[in-house]
Amino acid sequence: MALSIVRGLLQQYVQSLFNEGIINDQFFHIQHLKMVGRADHFVQLINTYCLDVETILSQLESYIDLPNVDFSNLAALATEVGERSSCIGAEHVRLACLDLTRACDQMQKQNIRQALSWTKNEFARTRNKLQVLVQMERRIMRLEAKQQK
Repeated sequence: MALSIVRGLLQQYVQSLFNEGIINDQFFHIQHLKMVGRADHFVQLINTYCLDVETILSQLESYIDLPNVDFSNLAALATEVGERSSCIGAEHVRLACLDLTRACDQMQKQNIRQALSWTKNEFARTRNKLQVLVQMERRIMRLEAKQQK
């Protein structure tokens, strides 16, 4: 009984993230991994995405303050965040990265700072929502393990 309730809540939660535009169709493809008995892999993908993007955004922030900014390096890092976000279906972060990449291409520090701030905010919102999803997935895994005993 509890398992079906938590599964239903998870499904509603994921649908609400999609409706808000936080995630896109790609997320559903990634989520399919869990359907084929790989829930732990799905959770690990989300966690890895969050850790990697956090690291890259931190690098971007430190590089922007260097006296001789390498704008092409900044653009490459922004593109990497965008690609990782696209792969996992994190739509808001992907869209923010497009703006950040454009700002890097324009080579104007102030525009980059603004775009980076927006990207970091979108990532923080997305990460927090994905962490709720991860907690729900872990709860489902625990309930499934109990049922198998």
